[in-house]
Amino acid sequence: MPVLAGLRVVELAEGIPGPFAARLLAEAGADVVKVERPGGDPARRLWPAGFATWNRSKRGTLWDADRFDELLARADVLIHSLPIGEARELGLDEESLASRHPHLILGSVPAYPEGHPRADWAAADSLVQAAEGFMDEQQGNREGPVFVRMPFPSWCAAYLVASGVLARLVQRERTGTVRAMHTSVFQGALAPAALYWQRSEHLPEGLTGHTLPKIWPDAALSIFACADGEWIQLAGAMGGWLESPPILETLAVLDKVDLYEIGVNPGNRAEWAEVFAQHDSAHWIAEFAEADVPCMRIRDLGDCFTEEQARVNDYVVEVDDAEIGRCLQVGPPIGTTPPSVVRSPAPRLGEHEFSDVVASFGDPRPELSRAGDALPLEGLRALDFGSVVAGPYGAQCLADLGADVIKVEPKGGDRGRGLTQFAGSNRGKRSVALDLKAPESQEPLRRLIESADIVLHNMRLRPAARLGIDGPGLRAVNPRVVFSHVSANGQKGPLAAYPGYDPTAQALTGWERANAGEGQPPNWLRNSILDVQAGLSATVGALLQLFQREHTGVVGDAATSLLAVGMTMASEVALPVSGERLPVDRIDAEQTGISPWHRIVPARDGWVAIAALTEEERERLDGVDLDRTAGALLAALEEAGVPATRVTLDRMDAFFDDPVHRELGVSRSLRTKGYGALDVVGGFWSACRSGESVPALGEHTAEVLDELAGKTEVMAR
Repeated sequence: MPVLAGLRVVELAEGIPGPFAARLLAEAGADVVKVERPGGDPARRLWPAGFATWNRSKRGTLWDADRFDELLARADVLIHSLPIGEARELGLDEESLASRHPHLILGSVPAYPEGHPRADWAAADSLVQAAEGFMDEQQGNREGPVFVRMPFPSWCAAYLVASGVLARLVQRERTGTVRAMHTSVFQGALAPAALYWQRSEHLPEGLTGHTLPKIWPDAALSIFACADGEWIQLAGAMGGWLESPPILETLAVLDKVDLYEIGVNPGNRAEWAEVFAQHDSAHWIAEFAEADVPCMRIRDLGDCFTEEQARVNDYVVEVDDAEIGRCLQVGPPIGTTPPSVVRSPAPRLGEHEFSDVVASFGDPRPELSRAGDALPLEGLRALDFGSVVAGPYGAQCLADLGADVIKVEPKGGDRGRGLTQFAGSNRGKRSVALDLKAPESQEPLRRLIESADIVLHNMRLRPAARLGIDGPGLRAVNPRVVFSHVSANGQKGPLAAYPGYDPTAQALTGWERANAGEGQPPNWLRNSILDVQAGLSATVGALLQLFQREHTGVVGDAATSLLAVGMTMASEVALPVSGERLPVDRIDAEQTGISPWHRIVPARDGWVAIAALTEEERERLDGVDLDRTAGALLAALEEAGVPATRVTLDRMDAFFDDPVHRELGVSRSLRTKGYGALDVVGGFWSACRSGESVPALGEHTAEVLDELAGKTEVMAR
C-alpha cells in the first residue's frame, strides 16, 4: 500500500512550490486534485516541460467558486499559493477555513508571509531574490549583482510546504489535532542564507574565518578547464585535493611546486589553470578518483538524465505527456518504503469535471480538534549522525518542527565544525560526543537508538552499516525507528560509493553552466543550495515514513541525494525520447537575465529587476523608457503595470536589524558557548521552535546519557 494511500489533497497553486509539493504527496499515494482558475496555471505557458513534471500524477479540474467548499469538506489537505489578502477575500485563510472545515490541514506558500509588508505581493521568484538581496550575494563574471538563473527560493519553499503539511499529518495521527502550516517563497530564499548570513560575537576555536565568503569561495576557485576543452569541479579545499599525487606530479613537471604551499587564490588562479590544462578531463577524473578526491566533469542542464547513475536510481522516468510528448522527466527525488511512483501524466486543463471530482472524494471528513498550539513533532526524538551540511540541515529541520534532536558526533567533532555553515545546520540540537567504534560506546549507542523515532544522516552507507546505523542495523535494535538517508549520488550505480559535495553535484547536474551565462566559464552558486535541498528532501522523506508508521504501523527507509535534488531543480528540462531537445531558458553572457522582459537592468543609481511574464506586461514594458534613476524607473513600471523591484545590495545587516523580521521569527539572536551572541536565520514555518542555541561539542553528553540510564532503570522496575 502506498505511503499516503487514502489521503485526499486539493491544490490551488501555481508555479513551482505548491504544485511540486502536491506532486510529492501524489506520487507517495495521495489522491491530489489540481484546481486551476480560468486560463490555467501560467507555468503551462512559461515552462511547458516544467509544468508537465511538477503536475503529473494528479487529476485536474477548473475552479468552481460555488462548489469549492464541497470539495474541501471531503479533503484532508488544501495547499494554496494565494497572497495573504486574496486568500482572506476568498475565505481560504486559516481562520475562515477553521470555522468551516475544522478537519482540514492548510498548507500555504505565498510569496511573502502574513505580517510582512509585502504579504499581498504576488511576486515572481526572481523578484523575491532581488528584493531580499540574493542577486548581490553571488560572485559573477562582472561587477555588481547578477541574475541568478536557478529559482532556488521556490524549490526550497516547495520542500518546506511539503514537510510542513506532512508534519501536521503526523501530528494528526498521533494526537487527533489539526492545525495549519504556512511558509513562503521568502522563507524558501532564507533557507540557504542560514548557512552564511550570521553575526557572531566571536568565532569558536578552530574556525578562523568565513568559509562561504561572498567573493571567491573555495569551491569557485577549484573550477578548471582541461586540455580537451571540458571543465572540471573539484571538491574545494574541503576535499584535500591539493595533497593529491597527480597535482604534485604535474606541479613538479611545470616547476611550480611552490603553488602547493600557497594553495589557490584569486591572484594565482591563472597559474593553477595552466596546471590543469596539461591533461584532459578524463585523466584528471581518473587520477583524483584514485586519491578518493571528488572531481566532476561539468555538464549542461539535462545531460545527466541519460547517464546510468540517474537511471539505476530511478531519478528519470519516461512519461507520455499530452503537451510535450513522450519524454524523459525527472523522477521522484525521495525513495521510500514502498516507493513513490508516477501515476499519470499532468492533467490537461479542465480534464476532469468538478462534480465528478467531488463525487470521487466520497463522504465529508469528520471534524477534528484544533485545540492547542503544540509543535507538530513534539514528543518525538531524532538522532543525527551526519556531518558537514546536508544531513545535519535535515535534522535541524526536525528540531525546528519540535523533535528532540540529538547530534551524535565523534569526540573530535563533526568536520562541519570548521565551517561557518555549522551554525546554520545545527540550531536547536543537543550534542553527544561518542567514539562509535569503541566498545564502551556500544551500550550508550544502543540506548540512543532504542529511544529514537527517527535517524537521519549523510554518512556513506558501507561504514554506517559497520556501525549498525543503516536501516537494518537500526531496526535490529529498535523495530519502530524510521531511517532517512542522504547520499551524494544515490545508493546504486557506478557513482554510489563516489564521494561528493555540493560543488561536484552542481557540476554533475548542470547548474554550474546554467548560472554562468552564455559562453562564460562555469560558475558555482555559493549558497550550498544542493546541500540545503538534500537536507530538506531528507526531512520530507523522514516525515513520509513517520506518517506511515503512525498510520499503518509499517516502518521503512527514505533516501535522497545531492544528485536527485539537483536534477529535480532542473525539471523544467525534459528530454524527448525521439527528436530535438525542448528549449530551455538561458541566461545571457552578462548574467542580467533570460529575456528582455525577465532580467535585471542598470538604472542611473542602481539596479532594477523586472519580471514581465505575460504578453500584456511585455507590451506595456516595451513602452517604458528604462534610462532613469531606480526610483523613477520603478514608479514608471508601477504605473505601466509591470512587476518590478529594486535589486537590494548588502542586505545581511539590514535583514537582522529589521524589527519586522524579528517579529516574524526569521531573524533570531542566540546565546551560545562557542560563538557568544549569535544572530542567525530561522523560522521557515509558521509554527516552529526558535532553536535556542548551537551546541558545543559534547555539551549534552552527560545530560542525555543520564536520561537514558534513568529511563532504563524505570523500565527495569
